[in-house]
Amino acid sequence: MVLPTDKETLTKPLGNFIRQATARCPNDKEKEAKQESKENERGEWSSQWDFAFSCIAYAVGLGNVWRFPYLCFKNGGGAFLIPYFFSMIVCGVPLFFLEVSVGQYLGVGGMSVVGQLAPIFKGVGYSAIMMVFLENVYYIIVVTWTLFYLFQTFIDFPSLPWSDCSKGNGSWANEKCYNPESGVPYNESVAAMHNISEVDSETAVEQFWSNEVLHISEGIDEVGGVQMDLVVFLVLAWFVTYCVIWKGLHNSGKVIQRFCIPCVEGLTDSFYAS
Repeated sequence: MVLPTDKETLTKPLGNFIRQATARCPNDKEKEAKQESKENERGEWSSQWDFAFSCIAYAVGLGNVWRFPYLCFKNGGGAFLIPYFFSMIVCGVPLFFLEVSVGQYLGVGGMSVVGQLAPIFKGVGYSAIMMVFLENVYYIIVVTWTLFYLFQTFIDFPSLPWSDCSKGNGSWANEKCYNPESGVPYNESVAAMHNISEVDSETAVEQFWSNEVLHISEGIDEVGGVQMDLVVFLVLAWFVTYCVIWKGLHNSGKVIQRFCIPCVEGLTDSFYAS
């Protein structure tokens, strides 16, 4: 038995059901847009300590520990601290606070922040990124030397491999090596026996640096070979750098805490044990 019914009456509930189902299920474009926005979402600091540790790691580097004492000694000793602290208070701290504030307010990286403030200076951001890239390429070599020295420190612990010329006989120490701290008069040293004046002599630290670390050649025409030990430490330096930033810069504070605190505790234990 067939009942005559209106066509609109049968199709209207079905059409409403289809519209509601399609409205609840996002299409492919909406899914891609949500996925893209999730990928482009910038990370946030989990705590104030993470931000503080990251700022300290950004501001304090090997240059502060290594080069600052040399510059201080070269430019007047303690008197150098007067213009240093004046410049830091007047210029350094305000500029650092300005940089951090603008970055937190706009929520973009260094490459885009200048372009958002002044679109005509958008190329300044790209130039800054290129400068940072070139700086990292040569600065990672300094980190490599640091890792090399750190490894060499534990070879002859508690003394140091570069503490005396006798430890480099046959390898990095030559006839010019003389260590004034050894207590041996210069006229009884090996350098004096080879008729080398005290002015032309070199300390054990200098010879270890030139002959063991750098392997300096006789001239620019002699290129020399690849130092595999430094290559290994270079790869290790890049690996550590990658581990710090691979999940985003906002996680660098946690990495610094987990890496630095055990190192400080280990060095403290070694100090008290010795």
